[in-house]
Amino acid sequence: MNRVVAEAFASILSLVHLVVILGLGGLTILYFADDKRQVAQISHMIGINPELFILIIIAIWISYVLVMGFLATIIAMNENLERLNKTVQELAGKLP
Repeated sequence: MNRVVAEAFASILSLVHLVVILGLGGLTILYFADDKRQVAQISHMIGINPELFILIIIAIWISYVLVMGFLATIIAMNENLERLNKTVQELAGKLP
C-alpha cells in the first residue's frame, strides 16, 4: 500500500513541477517583456508594487526549488531503499 501511495505522490509531484515551472517561467518572461501593462495589472490584482514583482517571483522560485527538491530527494531515497531491500532479500535467500 505504501508503494502505491509513493508512486501516486511521485506522479502528482511531476504534474506540480510542470504547472509551477510553466507558470513561473511565464511570469518571468512576462516581466522581461517590453509591455509592462500586464505586469502592472497582475501586481495590482495581488496587491503588490510592480517593482517588487520580480523579487517575489525569485523568492517563489527559490522556495519551490528547496521544498520540491527536498520532497524529490525523499522519493528517490524511498526508491533506493526498496531496491536495496529487494537485493538484501535475494542475497539472504541464497544463504545456506
